[in-house]
Amino acid sequence: MTDLADDSPATRRDVTVLLHAWSDGDAAAADRLTELVYAQVRAMAGKHLRQVDAGVTLQATELAHEMFMRLLEADVSWRDRRHFYGVVSAALRNILIDTARARGSEKRGGRQIHVTLSAADGVADERSDALVLDDALQALKAVDARKHEIVEFHYLLGLKREEIAEVTGLSVPTVDRDLRFARAWLKERMQA
Repeated sequence: MTDLADDSPATRRDVTVLLHAWSDGDAAAADRLTELVYAQVRAMAGKHLRQVDAGVTLQATELAHEMFMRLLEADVSWRDRRHFYGVVSAALRNILIDTARARGSEKRGGRQIHVTLSAADGVADERSDALVLDDALQALKAVDARKHEIVEFHYLLGLKREEIAEVTGLSVPTVDRDLRFARAWLKERMQA
């Protein structure tokens, strides 16, 4: 089905079973799940990296490892495979946002105290594409959470319209309308 995940019924079932076992405290289930989904998560990391500006120095493997480290430390009650991949996508994006913010902070002197603001008059905002995109996505989520989810499924997870319809229970024409609206809304928001 997708280029990011083995979407066979057995794999879907295995992922869901392992997620529930992990939520119930089975640490070995987290290890088995990692082995099962690592290739898909690494592919997602690569996709996220290609969507941000060229200044990010992380590699897909590093991004995937950092994401797994954060997930293993988090206390999440996993519902299903859809929930897992949504959290993975958000975690990958957050790591990239954190990296972009840290890089931006270093460009502006890191933790040094700035004495005057007059030197900043007329200087354009040097926010990275990742930060601008994240702000726009968060604003879309506040306006319409369903459209936000559909955008993440399509652009960040690589699901096709038909797959999004199946996962969300919407019709394909509704998914198409939501994607068209979200694209136009995000474009306008990011250009503002």
